[in-house]
Amino acid sequence: MTWRERSGQALRERMPVWLQARCGLERRSATALAVLLVAAALFAVQHFWSGRTQPVAAPEVVREAAGHRAPDAAKAGAGAVAGGAAPTAGAEIVVDVGGKVREPGVHRLPAGSRVADALRAAGGVRDGAKIDGLNRARFLVDGEQVVVGAPVPA
Repeated sequence: MTWRERSGQALRERMPVWLQARCGLERRSATALAVLLVAAALFAVQHFWSGRTQPVAAPEVVREAAGHRAPDAAKAGAGAVAGGAAPTAGAEIVVDVGGKVREPGVHRLPAGSRVADALRAAGGVRDGAKIDGLNRARFLVDGEQVVVGAPVPA
């Protein structure tokens, strides 16, 4: 008797009688079962491996103080904008201002601008618009949308 026959015989002896009678264990059946179990194990490993958590890096926020002036502008004196943020190369954000403003649309503002600066860039708020739920002192981020007169979220 070869080792295959002996191992098959040992396996058959350990199987319950109802299972032996129902599906008899042939070499082909055992091979198919083994392939099925390996495929299921590989699928489970792939599923859990792709679903693991991965660290996400937060984007870097570039802000300038609202009253900050660039050192060159402070030396220039007369050419400097008093009290405004001095934009530097690439330090610009794009904000969509909509709702009840005089000039709705996309506006470019210096980095570090606040909601109040965006409202000024849009020509101001129309008469009768309610801005109670709008935090005008909040810093803006690039790509943000500011809607004036929209209902306050609960």
